[in-house]
Amino acid sequence: MKLSLVLAILLLEWTYSSGQNKIKGLVQNKDNHQPVAYATIIINDPTTGKTINGTVANDQGAFEVNNLKKGKYNLTIDFIGYTRQELKGINAPLDLGTIYMVAGGKSLNEVVVTSRAPTIENKTDRIVYNVATDITSQGGVATDVLKKVPQVTVDIDGNVELQGNSNIRFLINGKPSSMFGNSLADALAAIPASQIKSIEAITSPGAKYDAQGTGGIINIILKDNPMQGMNGNVSLSAGTRLENGAVNLNFRKNKFGMNVFFSGNEQLTSHTPSTRTRYTFDTKTKMTQETNTDFSRKGYQTGFGFDYGNLTGGLSYSYFGNRSIASTYQQPGDIYFTSDTRNHTGSLDWNLGYRKQFKKEGRDLYFLYSGSSGSPYTSFVQGETHSWTPGLDLQHNFSVDYSHQVNQHLSFESGAKVILHHFNNTATSIPDTTQSYVFDYKMNIYAAYISAKFSLFHNYDVVAGGRYEYTTIVMGNIPSYGEFLPAVNISRKIGEDQSIKLAFTRRIERPDKELNPFVNLSDPYNITMGNPYLKPEIGNNTELGYSRNFKSGGNIYVGIMERINTNDLKTYTAYYATYAVGDSIYKDVTVTTRQNIGEEYNTGLILTSSLPLTKHLNIRENLMVINKHVVNHLDNGNKTDGLSWRLNVNAAYSFPKDLVAEAFGEYRSAWNSIQGRVPQVINYTVAFRKLFWHKNASIGLTATNPFNQYIRQLTTLSTSNYTGTYLRMVPYRSFGISMTYKFGKLQFKKEKEHGEDYLNNPPAM
Repeated sequence: MKLSLVLAILLLEWTYSSGQNKIKGLVQNKDNHQPVAYATIIINDPTTGKTINGTVANDQGAFEVNNLKKGKYNLTIDFIGYTRQELKGINAPLDLGTIYMVAGGKSLNEVVVTSRAPTIENKTDRIVYNVATDITSQGGVATDVLKKVPQVTVDIDGNVELQGNSNIRFLINGKPSSMFGNSLADALAAIPASQIKSIEAITSPGAKYDAQGTGGIINIILKDNPMQGMNGNVSLSAGTRLENGAVNLNFRKNKFGMNVFFSGNEQLTSHTPSTRTRYTFDTKTKMTQETNTDFSRKGYQTGFGFDYGNLTGGLSYSYFGNRSIASTYQQPGDIYFTSDTRNHTGSLDWNLGYRKQFKKEGRDLYFLYSGSSGSPYTSFVQGETHSWTPGLDLQHNFSVDYSHQVNQHLSFESGAKVILHHFNNTATSIPDTTQSYVFDYKMNIYAAYISAKFSLFHNYDVVAGGRYEYTTIVMGNIPSYGEFLPAVNISRKIGEDQSIKLAFTRRIERPDKELNPFVNLSDPYNITMGNPYLKPEIGNNTELGYSRNFKSGGNIYVGIMERINTNDLKTYTAYYATYAVGDSIYKDVTVTTRQNIGEEYNTGLILTSSLPLTKHLNIRENLMVINKHVVNHLDNGNKTDGLSWRLNVNAAYSFPKDLVAEAFGEYRSAWNSIQGRVPQVINYTVAFRKLFWHKNASIGLTATNPFNQYIRQLTTLSTSNYTGTYLRMVPYRSFGISMTYKFGKLQFKKEKEHGEDYLNNPPAM
């Protein structure tokens, strides 16, 4: 895609379009400068008092009212628990900047708050998936919710991709956590879906964001409640695959607010049969392994968060672990061996933030310190071999951010951040003590950024900036390096309901724990290990998109993307007739590790929609088609091309008496890897949910793949000296029941003002 051509098209479109008058602003709590999400904005004629137009602020408190004639208007901002804010005689067009609302409006018993929060929100730099309407994920975990998020793909093992890239920066409430460090799939499986408020897939992060993750950022936002008073909710679920529960308590009085939570879940033991074959060209031998694996997983989280005026903070602890017991029979040789592998991680996370208020509005200074301490542990037993690997994953983050609204057409942001990351592993192995080692890794990142937001030609909103990150690594002879990472986002509103955008970002994927040379010998014929010689991957991402919101409550997004990665990080497998690990020699083995294989070029088409076809029926659709071209310099410049696509469809129907039925189906096509072919995946779920007790409680039923106990997965491998297949029968069928109950004097219900049905604006549970 040639950016100059795209820009020319946009400028040509502007030349033939007419200007628009709009009033926009940002609504915040005066005490703590937090957004007043979903506040109602009404524009009235100052002479007649007639309502001219209106809107609802988004979850960040931002609003924009379009299609206004030049002239004077009265503007009213309302939200429950706040004093009404009225601005009289304002002129359009106008950027009001930040408007502060004072908490402490009239206290009402059993208040119902109405606001708009569609399931899918298309924003200039991200897609927001609001979980409230997702009943097929009830009783599930974060992995189940991520499958529904546009542009996100989750494979059968819980591995996640964003726009076809697995190098993603995961955040919890906008902050990093060591819980994602040891095993992303396990960490996501430890978060119950009932704890999640929304998930943000940030495909075009601005210069303010950390540049880690060439695929982008996924931010998991957990539930809280900004309303005055005491309230909470409880959720429980049980099933044939998963069991989980969660409790949330919220309290707010004037300037002080606090939330406390606890959640836990368990994946019941599942049985997975598999068959692996390998044919070696040099020795002309065929090896077959038949394995039966019993796998179980469990975890829990607890913590609290608070805010008082300009001060915010929080403390949380999470734990998750898994156990895998495998028995393998191998031919030739009539070999039989068993292994028992256990992994568990405890993670303590904390944060403290302070926002400095200035007398002059439009200026904001924010200090944040966050930290995380993880304790990953792995133990392995196979016959007389026993190894255990305790570890430490410690991270400190210090940041300062300053924003300055110069005028209604120009604002700046700048800031700096320091990340101090220390990871340590001590591996002990018996009887072969030569496989014992100490891995000590320290990575420090020093970053600074500046970004400007301004209007171009009166119709285009531009956010342009740059970030510089300097990385030092204390391990071996790895040199320090710096990288400049620009980010540009150009958007244009077309009428009140349509917009186009063009975004470019450069991001980096730093290898960290992959540098650990730990050798996994759970299968002594198929060894996996780390690689201390990896280099960072650099990704250049471009996206052009069009979005439209419909008055019926639906929306659609169409986009095309291009991503070019250099020093591309990929998993790579090589065959060895003999391979030494310490004093031990292993014969006829494959060794799998991560490598910088070369360059990767991706182009893709994205189509997402959420459409209420009738008052009772809503259809959501996500389609993504990606073509990959990979140049593999490890195999003499061998090129891999392949087209893959993913489609999921969600249909929900509301019956009388607060009963909702939902069906979800997903198809992911097979695709070519650099050394073979990855199989297709098909899964589907049906669910029902009934509200009762004045919509304060619900009960739900779910069934996933009810007619198929297993999902068949056949992966093929093809290299210069061997071919292989790996067939797994992954247990996936499950049935479950879930219950929720909310309590407190205040109800928070996302519901449109004109009697819109449950599907587009459900009650928060």
